Amino acid sequence: MSLNNPNSRPCSPRQRHAPRDRTGTVRFGPARRRRAALVLITAICVAAAGSAPTGRKKPAVPEKPEKIDAKALTTMLQHFDKVEQEKHPWGWIRWLMSSKLDPKSKMTFGIVEINAGQTNPLHVHPNCEELIYVLSGSCEHRIGNRTVVLDAGDLLRIPTGVPHTARTSKKGPMRAVIVYSSGDRQFAVVEEKGP
Repeated sequence: MSLNNPNSRPCSPRQRHAPRDRTGTVRFGPARRRRAALVLITAICVAAAGSAPTGRKKPAVPEKPEKIDAKALTTMLQHFDKVEQEKHPWGWIRWLMSSKLDPKSKMTFGIVEINAGQTNPLHVHPNCEELIYVLSGSCEHRIGNRTVVLDAGDLLRIPTGVPHTARTSKKGPMRAVIVYSSGDRQFAVVEEKGP
């Protein structure tokens, strides 16, 4: 214990021999700093958990697994080259999964290609959200009142009911995976409002 500071506490033998800087403050090495950070993070997590509401939801009971037999596989499995293209003035879509193809499907999955220099109509999906994952090419995607550029490897989530449209450059087409959170994806064109 220091005689100069009445508030000081006795040092442990480890602290007495710990390296100190010019001011006499004990320096801790990287391992000790990591341990201190871990203790601090743990304390924060415990405090946050303690302040969280105690009314926890019961874990969801898993549904009874679907029986997979040869008949079920005929609708569960789709081959890209055997699925017809749904042609549009701006490009095409191949639907690989939906409740129309497999009545038990709870999602819709497709591959879309928007031709170079084209735009699909401004539209919404009133019953589901959409994920777009760009496989090749790029586009400007208008979502709500914002526009983002999507390149190969980018993913965009479009919430339910939000108007959106994609425009490709004249350099080349854009191909993307499109996934919807409903087996029965709904589509509604949105009329553009004039200035």
